[in-house]
Amino acid sequence: MARRTNSQASPQAGPRRRNPAPAADLRQGLPVSKTNLTQQERALLPDPDWVTEDDADAIISMRRLRRPGRTYTLDEVMHRLGYDVAR
Repeated sequence: MARRTNSQASPQAGPRRRNPAPAADLRQGLPVSKTNLTQQERALLPDPDWVTEDDADAIISMRRLRRPGRTYTLDEVMHRLGYDVAR
């Protein structure tokens, strides 16, 4: 199947974007009232009323670290897979 070139695209449609820009209110973040954050997690936020994507990433990573179970270092995983990394 042949690919469409820009010359074959409709001139009235304008350029297509794979990832359109988010709405203006989503750029600021999500209101804290719409989340399930604990009081400790809310205390970490720079703006107590909004959660940005960066804030959410940090909170999710902290939650994953607190998860019960064994954690493995990268060296342990590499050794189990048969890669011996000399340091």
